[in-house]
Amino acid sequence: MQFAIRAASWVVGKALSPIVDGFLEAWAASTGLGPNVEDLKLQLLYAEAMLSNARREMDNPALNELLHKLRDLAYGADDELDYFRIQDELHGTHHAAAAGCVQGLVLNAGHTCRAVASKLRLIGTSQAAPQKRRSEETPKLKLDRVAISKRMKDIVEQLKPVCGMVSTILSLELQGSNHAAIKDSATKRTTQDIIIDELYGRNDQLNIITDGITHGEYSAKHLTVLPIVGPGGIGKTTLAQHVYQKVKSHFHVSIWICVSLNFNANRLAQEIVKKIPEVSGENKNASEEEIIEQRVKSKRFLLVLDDIWTCQEDERRKLLAPFGKGEETGNMVIVTTRFPEVAKMVGMSNCLMELGGLGAQDFMRFFEACAFGYQQPWEDHPELSDIGTKIVNKLKGSPLAAKTVGKLLRNQLTLQHWRRVLESKEWELQTSDNDIMPALKLSYDYLPFHLQQCFSYCALFPEDYRFYSSELIRLWMGLDILHPVNQNERIEDVGHRYFEDLVKFAFLKRNEIDNEPPYYVVHDLLHELATKASSHECLSICSSNVRSTQIPTSIRHLSIIVENEDVKDRETFEHYKKDLGALDERLKVENPRTLMVFGQHHECFVKTFSNLFQDATMLRSVLCKASHNIKDLLPNFSKLVHLRHLSTKDSYAGRIILPSTISRLYHLKILDVRGKIVSILPKDLSNLINLHHFIFSDDIVQYSYISEVGKLKHLKELSRFDVKRENNGFELKQLGHLLELQVLGIYGLQNVETKEEAYEANLNQNDHLQELTLNWDMKRTEQPMQEEDILECLKPNSNLLKLCIRGHGGVKCPAWLGMNLSVQNLEYLRLDHVAWEKLPPLGGSWMLNGYVEDFPNQSFMNLKRLELVNIRNLERWVQSGFLTLIFSWKYLSSKVV
Repeated sequence: MQFAIRAASWVVGKALSPIVDGFLEAWAASTGLGPNVEDLKLQLLYAEAMLSNARREMDNPALNELLHKLRDLAYGADDELDYFRIQDELHGTHHAAAAGCVQGLVLNAGHTCRAVASKLRLIGTSQAAPQKRRSEETPKLKLDRVAISKRMKDIVEQLKPVCGMVSTILSLELQGSNHAAIKDSATKRTTQDIIIDELYGRNDQLNIITDGITHGEYSAKHLTVLPIVGPGGIGKTTLAQHVYQKVKSHFHVSIWICVSLNFNANRLAQEIVKKIPEVSGENKNASEEEIIEQRVKSKRFLLVLDDIWTCQEDERRKLLAPFGKGEETGNMVIVTTRFPEVAKMVGMSNCLMELGGLGAQDFMRFFEACAFGYQQPWEDHPELSDIGTKIVNKLKGSPLAAKTVGKLLRNQLTLQHWRRVLESKEWELQTSDNDIMPALKLSYDYLPFHLQQCFSYCALFPEDYRFYSSELIRLWMGLDILHPVNQNERIEDVGHRYFEDLVKFAFLKRNEIDNEPPYYVVHDLLHELATKASSHECLSICSSNVRSTQIPTSIRHLSIIVENEDVKDRETFEHYKKDLGALDERLKVENPRTLMVFGQHHECFVKTFSNLFQDATMLRSVLCKASHNIKDLLPNFSKLVHLRHLSTKDSYAGRIILPSTISRLYHLKILDVRGKIVSILPKDLSNLINLHHFIFSDDIVQYSYISEVGKLKHLKELSRFDVKRENNGFELKQLGHLLELQVLGIYGLQNVETKEEAYEANLNQNDHLQELTLNWDMKRTEQPMQEEDILECLKPNSNLLKLCIRGHGGVKCPAWLGMNLSVQNLEYLRLDHVAWEKLPPLGGSWMLNGYVEDFPNQSFMNLKRLELVNIRNLERWVQSGFLTLIFSWKYLSSKVV
């Protein structure tokens, strides 16, 4: 109930924020919609005030339903006001009421004057000035005032009785309730990450497996399949990870695959092939099974199949068949599953390891590490000893339960907080000794609401889905659920803070395998928790069970997981297609704010999808992991004016076509297109004034097509900006407005003619810039003195971490990289085809042709990688003892071509 109240209150507050602050009033009044906005504002204020007094424990199913209805109406209000937000910004009235009612009236009048002036310009006799003005202005969106007015009146009329009923019920609850209000989790947090995946209480099992693999019974056999079986959250994956890390050097090939719900031999074989190195002479046209056989034939291999839920005997045989044809002995397949019948099917006779709860002493040690960190737990907090022991008894020896509840308890090491946890009603819902869901739910209930909300959207991803932090943070950005606490905090910083909090509270798990970048997963039981907690709004549909899925009309966030990448017969295919096509009869397709599509699917499904979502005009976030162009999936693309986040995967042919109408989606914050863009970018892409991230896979040349990029003031990455002398909108001064850039590449610097132009890039004022490339075209007439002056004026901020200078024709190193070194935080420096007589001071020395000059007190104290490429004046490298002491370079490369 508490989450329902908080959720309703959050949506109401989100809808209210622009009109309470006065941001929309000036524009709305000038369009004749002022009374509608005012009526809606009063009803939303009433709802917010009512809900603010209801933050307490209650158990009332009828009230819960009314709160859901209130939340849905608030979503509708937010949808209508979202049209106003962008209009208000485009018309320049977004600072209305910042200084009170008078200023609001002034801005209102100003807006009216601008509107009249705009019409006069269209009929004026002068042609040159209006033409230039029109190219600089962002086009406005059409607005159906009559339709919006009607919809807002309908929402107000529906809000009145719902608010009245909720208010009456809350009054009765408050009169008869003795429940104390539950406070949000305390903001006091520790700074240490106390959860280290040390193996508690499993060393005996670890040694049995590893010894058997390296020199015991498994080493002499041709192939061993070892299942590890036990309840969810008991530590099967953790044990398998420790085994994997300890013995992987014993094998030629080590492979880790997360299986989860869908044991499909073809899909798994595709994943396995990607993780086995190619061998010479292999048949490229062979099937995945044949390729696996070729690659492991003469190698000892380790294969881990983690988290198997179901398995058909024929699928198991098909997957393992190529592994049984190897020539080496000691090959190993480790399987983890919570189901004994699956373990018996995939395993071999007398070869099974069953895990139960940790022993009492080991479990207490693990709980202490989770709840107290490295303190002396009971000595420092003797008053918590008895109540802590009682809580431990409820955790049933489950490491996952200890981790989540321990993090909750560690948030406040007070007797009052621990007693509230012990006396929670959630414990009464335990159905068996292996049921740890109440413990997980309890930890979730005590999360701050903003973390509950962020975590709940994990229900949209497939189980065991691997994601990077940026993927989840950008989804949150698209849904507008990240809010800075002050004007200096960036929205991405808020997302990272929330993400790290969820990791610290053990709701997200960080994983690293071999040399791959770290990724994150949600444990299957926590995924189940997210699904239950968000069931009113979030729904994930698998294509194989569409017909049996319950679809509430309140769904706002939808994911579709297509599992039929290899439809075996026409009849099965038609069933899938028919079931997906029937979704529009059960789903209010105009409601969803989020749409995700995962998996490969047949081309014929695209038409089914496009028919289904042609009325889905309220989408905020679209993530398409399937291999099809987004316009084919969403034919109404031009109507998605609320869209904030668009992420697509490259298609089968590696081609992405961006619709020309994309430049009218003014709310767009993230445009992530990982594929080769074959269409020319729209010339007016700079109209996307709220864009934070524009991401390609490899083709960074696409960035160079964006004219007037200076309008994108929130942009974080601009890997390539080409200075063009003959085109307006490609001058260095465009960069002077982009003070949030973190990655920047400036190309075509030979086209910069004066120092004044270089100063206009304003690089020294951008304290967020971390990576910078400065590039002169090699095929040009060098002007050494001019190029020296220009590079001197392109001085970056001292926070810069990576720098590449290529093709500079001057003979002197810039002062900011030499005599007056200001970029001492550099970790990476690449100098490519520069003609300098002296290189920058590395350590305490200058390097000059054949000798060394002393240069005191200046050096790159953080430099980890130095690349010198095509430095024709470099004769030899001199490294003094001082350099050896100061630097711990990981890489030093020198190449002359």
